[in-house]
Amino acid sequence: MDIAKQIIDQRVRKIVDDNPNLEILTRDEGQKLSRAFLLLGVAAYMDKDVADIVGYITEGGGDGGFDAAVIEIAENTLYISFFQAKYIRDFEKDSAFPANAVEKAVFAVQSIFDLDSRIELNEQSRRVVDQIRSYTADGYIPEVRFILVNNGLVWNQDGQNKIDNAFGNTAQVKFIHYNHNKILDAIDRKKTINTKIRFSGKAVGEQIMYKPVVIGRVNVAEISGLITEFGEKLLERNIRKYLGSGANYVNNDIRNSLLNDGDNFFYYNNGITMVCKNLRYNELQKEDWIVYADDVQIINGGQTCRTIHETVMNNANVDFSNTYVLVRMYAIGDDENVAIGITKATNTQNPIDMRDLHANEPEQRLLETSAKELGFTYKRKRDAVINTSADTITSSVAAEAVFTVWLKKPHLLNRKKHDLFSPVYYDEIFNSLNASQMIIAVFIYRFCDNMRRVPSPDKEINEQRAFSQYVLAAMIGKRLLNECGVSYEKLNHLNFKLVLSKFNLAKEQLYIKVETELIIKLKNEFDTPLNETDGRSLAAIFRRFEFVDKLLL
Repeated sequence: MDIAKQIIDQRVRKIVDDNPNLEILTRDEGQKLSRAFLLLGVAAYMDKDVADIVGYITEGGGDGGFDAAVIEIAENTLYISFFQAKYIRDFEKDSAFPANAVEKAVFAVQSIFDLDSRIELNEQSRRVVDQIRSYTADGYIPEVRFILVNNGLVWNQDGQNKIDNAFGNTAQVKFIHYNHNKILDAIDRKKTINTKIRFSGKAVGEQIMYKPVVIGRVNVAEISGLITEFGEKLLERNIRKYLGSGANYVNNDIRNSLLNDGDNFFYYNNGITMVCKNLRYNELQKEDWIVYADDVQIINGGQTCRTIHETVMNNANVDFSNTYVLVRMYAIGDDENVAIGITKATNTQNPIDMRDLHANEPEQRLLETSAKELGFTYKRKRDAVINTSADTITSSVAAEAVFTVWLKKPHLLNRKKHDLFSPVYYDEIFNSLNASQMIIAVFIYRFCDNMRRVPSPDKEINEQRAFSQYVLAAMIGKRLLNECGVSYEKLNHLNFKLVLSKFNLAKEQLYIKVETELIIKLKNEFDTPLNETDGRSLAAIFRRFEFVDKLLL
């Protein structure tokens, strides 16, 4: 019996046991495990906690071929991750992902991006599609990953043919198989990597402040082999997400250089930076060192590594024997602060996720300590645990909630989620932030995010709920403090229980009040009833500063 399947099943059952009141796990007793597996798969792939994944779930009748959807924005690109999950309870079976389910996923992507296509969808899926179409109408370029999750094998050739026939000529759409082994890898990502790296020609080896350093050139086939063997574990500290060689112009340029001017690739690329606990090599050998390294991590050059791997694997007929990349290896022992410092210094271009780089800052440690005093767990850095408890708050969710609720920037959140730990917003969010302010913001933020899934008998209310959650969260935050007679600056551990109790007792009423106010404002913006207004227009209005600003004055 597959041990990995058993471990994942234990995790799935724990999600069910730990969340008896979670709405999607209370519907249909027979589907509880399948839905919990979906939650686990999305959480593992997106590197989020289960409690923060619920709002992305669309699964159910009329879901349009996708069970969950995560939309992220960076610059002018719309990154969309669709998920479809299949859970087999018979651990003796090694079933492939069904070809007919692959066909459904292919059709879903085709239909969503055919703006004239009318699709019969449930409320959650329709709102996702409206949001995607609204962004594409505004000129955002979509990059799509469809992650097919199961506890079995990849789809068969029939399924692959369906993908290739539909999207074989575009790099904008990728289908990814993600099974129980990969989920387990994500959960177990803290396992250390001990390996060897073969340098070519002469390299520089030196002790700098008692820390060994090796700098030299490595053949790209060697880098590809490392990614084949260790995958994402090797890139865990790297702060950029790999989005495929077609996903942005930087990765595409790397690919083109490898294929069209490989002999000069060494000069064109900034190189790869690795850290490890210790390294050793034969110093008596003049060149072609084999460097043995313990606990290796790539902290800069993750995009380069993955694009090298993809290009080498997809071009077996190309000779890469004279194609090299610059590699810098630093043995830093157990000094985590040095690793963070090097990562900060070497990752200066287009940061996407700088959460870990701030994990050891004093304000992050203080939030962790003070949240514990209030009975909550604050995760200032990523770890191997996928949490299911609502009492656990990640720093990324805290940043999103504070940015939305207290800084009153809900119209910017979708576009700026990946900038919240950058120098642009980090100090504004975290300087002077206390645990009470952070926790209250998260409670409001999560409540509003969950409410968007709750249907209303009023068609006009129902129509706007998919797009208004962030604005409503900011409105509730303002009203809650007013009703408690507490200013944001004065919200602290002394009045925390009062404010949290008020919110928990009155959150439904608060939601109705601010939503009613919002509906009145929306009706003034459109000539047609909201349920007859195009979803793309409704989605767009919540990105307009002047409209949101009037609501939050």
